Amino acid sequence: MAINTAPYVEAFRRFRSSLAQAVDFTDPNFTNSAITRERFNRVMQARAGLVDLIPAASQADPDTGVARVIDALAPKNADDVALQEAEARKVQILLGAGRSLEVLIKEASPLRLAAIAQWIEVSPEALGSADPAGVIAEVRELVFQQLVDAGVPEAVLERDVTLDAAVVAAWRDVLTEALEGAASLGALSRLARLDQRGYAALGLDESVQRDIELDFQVGRLDSLHLRHDAVRVR
Repeated sequence: MAINTAPYVEAFRRFRSSLAQAVDFTDPNFTNSAITRERFNRVMQARAGLVDLIPAASQADPDTGVARVIDALAPKNADDVALQEAEARKVQILLGAGRSLEVLIKEASPLRLAAIAQWIEVSPEALGSADPAGVIAEVRELVFQQLVDAGVPEAVLERDVTLDAAVVAAWRDVLTEALEGAASLGALSRLARLDQRGYAALGLDESVQRDIELDFQVGRLDSLHLRHDAVRVR
């Protein structure tokens, strides 16, 4: 990874610190309603400050290269269809027996990887998820990485081009979701996989209870409908 993600780490940590300061604001010269209004204004100021630091969508499009590789795995004829369908059935049986999809991907042949990349879109794992697009993207990224590790030429060629964009995209998702509350588990797990050092620097595992309480307080302020203008991400 060639990109420096330290500014994103700092942006996230500074934002969370600003939120904590905002919800704790008090002033003996203010009425209770004025204190609430000022707390909310400070939350919105923190959000506006974070928006300016979120990478633009144009910097975070890793999907093109990955999609080219994944699309090339699609069956070309009836024989390919039959082979991939057979592999997809085996995958479902193995999952039903308790095997992990991530482990199956790491152990998969190119044929099974192709089947998984096509099957995941209609899989129970995706269809039953609150974030099906996130599940599909994460699995296809794992398939892509396994193809790279296996030395598949097309995947290797795309790797360097897509890696930095994938990292930026993961940070963009986390920072964007953080604007309105806790980042989703899918966004955080994707970040942890793509930028282990950056994720660890956030210290989220050590601040779970504090973060839950902070998000609850911010949510209460939001529920008062004091907002006039939404904060927009580029």
